[in-house]
Amino acid sequence: MKTILVLEDEPSLMKLLRHTLRDYRLIEATTAEEALLLFIDHDYLVDLLVADLTLPTKSGAQVALHLRSKVPDLPVILTSGYPVSGWSELDSADLRRLGDKPVAVLQKPFPGHQLLDVICDLTGWSPEWKARIA
Repeated sequence: MKTILVLEDEPSLMKLLRHTLRDYRLIEATTAEEALLLFIDHDYLVDLLVADLTLPTKSGAQVALHLRSKVPDLPVILTSGYPVSGWSELDSADLRRLGDKPVAVLQKPFPGHQLLDVICDLTGWSPEWKARIA
């Protein structure tokens, strides 16, 4: 079973992500610091990061850059309530630093099936969830 580290500080969105990603093993974090500690606690064995861009201390992009220092090809999905054109200069620069390795941006709100489609596109994982809703 694939493991996804989910970084989201809004409880209602975390609940939605938990439901949408129920076919995966989830590691849930509500702060950047917690995400980094959980990543270490799980011996860097994470297959995907789904992270909110805007957090109180470090951004989701900064967390992604740190995780990529240990797992260079880690696929990353950043979520944001703002289009990329509305991001801060720092967040835009961090997105560029993530490079052309597997990375996607989802603007909130997004339907669950869109997240699952992006996961399949980004990772090549089998879309097992589609059989369940067909």
